[in-house]
Amino acid sequence: MSSQAQPVTHTKAEKAFKSIPKAFTETAERLAEKPAYFVRGEATWEVTSWSEYGQQVRNAAKALLALDVKPGDVVCILSYNRPEWTILDVAAMMIGAIPTGIYWTSAAPEINYILRHSQGRILLAENKCQLKGITEPAENMRHLRKIIRLDGRVENPDQYTWASFMSLGENSPGLEAELDQRLNEIKASDIALQIYTSGTTGLPKAVQISHGAIRAESDALNHAVGPTPADRYISYLPMAHIAEQCATIIQACDTGYPVYYAKSVTSLGEHLPEVRPTVTFGVPRIFEKIHEKIEKQLNQEKGFKGKLIQWALKTSSQWHSATLSGKSAGLVLTTKKKIANRLVLDKIKSKIGLDQMRMLVSGGAPVSRRILDAFTGLDLVIREVYGQSENCGGATINTVEATRLGSVGKPMEGVTIKVAADGEILCKADTNFSGYAHDPAATDETLRNGWLYSGDIGYLDKDGYVFITGRKKEIIITSGGKNISPTLLEHDLMEIPLVEYAVVAGNNQTFLSALLTIESQMAQRFATENNINPEDVLKSDQLRSVVQAGINKVNARHSRVERIRKFEILPTGFSIDTGELTSTLKIKRAKVLSNHTDALDNIYKHDA
Repeated sequence: MSSQAQPVTHTKAEKAFKSIPKAFTETAERLAEKPAYFVRGEATWEVTSWSEYGQQVRNAAKALLALDVKPGDVVCILSYNRPEWTILDVAAMMIGAIPTGIYWTSAAPEINYILRHSQGRILLAENKCQLKGITEPAENMRHLRKIIRLDGRVENPDQYTWASFMSLGENSPGLEAELDQRLNEIKASDIALQIYTSGTTGLPKAVQISHGAIRAESDALNHAVGPTPADRYISYLPMAHIAEQCATIIQACDTGYPVYYAKSVTSLGEHLPEVRPTVTFGVPRIFEKIHEKIEKQLNQEKGFKGKLIQWALKTSSQWHSATLSGKSAGLVLTTKKKIANRLVLDKIKSKIGLDQMRMLVSGGAPVSRRILDAFTGLDLVIREVYGQSENCGGATINTVEATRLGSVGKPMEGVTIKVAADGEILCKADTNFSGYAHDPAATDETLRNGWLYSGDIGYLDKDGYVFITGRKKEIIITSGGKNISPTLLEHDLMEIPLVEYAVVAGNNQTFLSALLTIESQMAQRFATENNINPEDVLKSDQLRSVVQAGINKVNARHSRVERIRKFEILPTGFSIDTGELTSTLKIKRAKVLSNHTDALDNIYKHDA
């Protein structure tokens, strides 16, 4: 647990470099008529084979060549997850261009900033509403040559429909040789893609990731997760995020498993029973929503059936508690778990579509222990992963063979992790990024002597598992000079029933406080159960009493300086639209604090 622990390394065997676009072409040839991706139609999932997919990517690549896209040119993609996103992404990489995703939830200023900063040559946009977000003067966008629209409409000669864009490639057989030449000339050091960070602390940075880095990341994931063409994956999180690109594009292209494109994030619950995925990546809020839905249904069961369900959940939780700690569960408990699965748990998992799940992965933020334990009760283990855009999304992972709940696992293949004297997590790996575009100073600050300075603080335990405890930039310094990381404290506060999000404040103050949001459906239920007008529930003494009781329990687990003395329940929740959440539902701390200065003033007004 010491910050002076020796670095932990997972070495890998050397092998010849094969780019992901090259692997894609081989996968398309090898799997030919096997399913590559599915799109939800009116009545069923419509399939496209690997052979068709391979030709679609080649046609898109030739279309880009026809539009004179050079190696190193940036191709921007502004859309929800759909096959066209992936096709254009792989096509751009195939000819040495740099695909750059823009979150479909981005506000106009961010869209304009990324287009201008990246000097994007081509833009794929889903609809007219997104194009309305481009408000920059024409002279600031001269680099943007062509726009491809997925809504089937064009308004000037510089715009293409997807069909007319693809026809450029279909009608250009003479570009086949140039395409193959570009593909074969890709070097490990060439930039493969750009990821714009979510900007929780300022303007987004353009993280440039090489072909060698994504190759190394795919190799590491192949070793840790072991995907095969028999797996099934639902793509629903933003593809502008590196983790979703790893799953939907990089890993799928490399290993050949089919991808099911969700209609929307909110459609996930509908899709799960239809697809029955075997591998899933999510963020904590997704797993919380799944748990809320299951818990609501199970709590309706009373009498003998209700008792049987609770017995099954407890039995599975006990079995996993033993096995995950490296102990033998014993014959009696193992037998009881088999009975619990057959009578209860298999039926629950089948109903929600998780009965064939073999690897449930979460990243981006810590999953609460309550949710981790709840899923083990269902005989499902959430395996947390740790990484950043700057190391291709994955540096450590809990695997089926080695999981420690609460940790983010051990270093992946080819990764070395060490902890600096001040607690900062450092990472050395082939997956490390090449640098921030147009920002050498920030690059030099983050990459030093081959080490990625993550900005995260944490520790390694005696067995080499990595634990993340906070962000260096989020350290709160009280007026008494105490340094406090709010991350784990907020984590505990969000364990309180009713609380959805928590942000701890107290910089330069004599005590810590918390800004809390209440989950809307739970607030309505609380109002009904306690005969409170729903419009008044957030201000009610009854609700504040429940929250205060929860805070008292949290405070009991923390030192005196880390205790929450006052709190405010905010009238509305955090959202992407208000700028308080990123597209992957991370809290933008500075934005929350600036948006709610009145609440903070109310907390600290008598403490001046």
